[in-house]
Amino acid sequence: LNYFVSITMVLLHVKKTDELQFLYETPVASKVDDVVEDLVEIWNAQIQIRRLCDSMEDLALYGPAKKPDKQCIDTYATDDWGNLINDKIPRGPHYCMDPTGKRTGEAPEPRLAEIITKEISNAKKVSNSKEHVQRKQTVTKKYFEECLDSLRGAMMIAFPESLPEWDDVPLILKGEWEIDGRTMECLDEGAELWFAGKQMEQRQDKVLSDYVGRNDKTKITAKLQKPGAGAPQRESAVDEKTQKEMMAFYHKKQEDMKKLQEDDEDNYLGSQWADPGHLKGHLQGTSGVRFK
Repeated sequence: LNYFVSITMVLLHVKKTDELQFLYETPVASKVDDVVEDLVEIWNAQIQIRRLCDSMEDLALYGPAKKPDKQCIDTYATDDWGNLINDKIPRGPHYCMDPTGKRTGEAPEPRLAEIITKEISNAKKVSNSKEHVQRKQTVTKKYFEECLDSLRGAMMIAFPESLPEWDDVPLILKGEWEIDGRTMECLDEGAELWFAGKQMEQRQDKVLSDYVGRNDKTKITAKLQKPGAGAPQRESAVDEKTQKEMMAFYHKKQEDMKKLQEDDEDNYLGSQWADPGHLKGHLQGTSGVRFK
């Protein structure tokens, strides 16, 4: 005999912005602690991949990073006595000066740079969360881990002797990076999971069904918040595109009203419809006659 056990699933739409969102499916019997751990890892992996793509694009164009104390635009590089030395530094065949001065300019050969660029393009598709949600595609930790492995492989092919320890590409692959505008949403100290204005309690042996019920294929919109950040802000009743259209319509209406107020109040008297003799002239056939 074959026995089939039906597992009741719940679909979580975890969202903060259009660029930070994803769909995650799990059994309703899952522990809240395990779900939050998974969601945080997926959340951080999205940010990690995007940050890594930025650095690997620079790596493919300008090569490894310089030492932090040697970073400057190559044109103005000097020795210990302040003498310009750019024309005395030997350059490789694929040298391309980094306009920010952070990288050596010793780019990999075009064939290897193309491998990096191709993997970056694939990674951007993987981290395109808005498109995944529109296609109703769920994601998992493994999905993003495979993407990171591909980026790591491309780096090792192009630079088999590894990159210097101060280069941010290997640091990001290890999950180490400086907080900036691209990574400020990273949940490096865990998170709280909110649904319907209530926080799902952690470390209390709670399961999802305690909050969402036991109905199969239930879909909920959940929010991840940094610990102690409190309840998340409510979403706008209209989406961003509709809001922009409404603002444009309101602005146009304001401009029209402003023009009407600036017009002379008696300006309409010169109109044909305001001529008291128009009907009489029309009946007598003299409405088109002009006297000089």
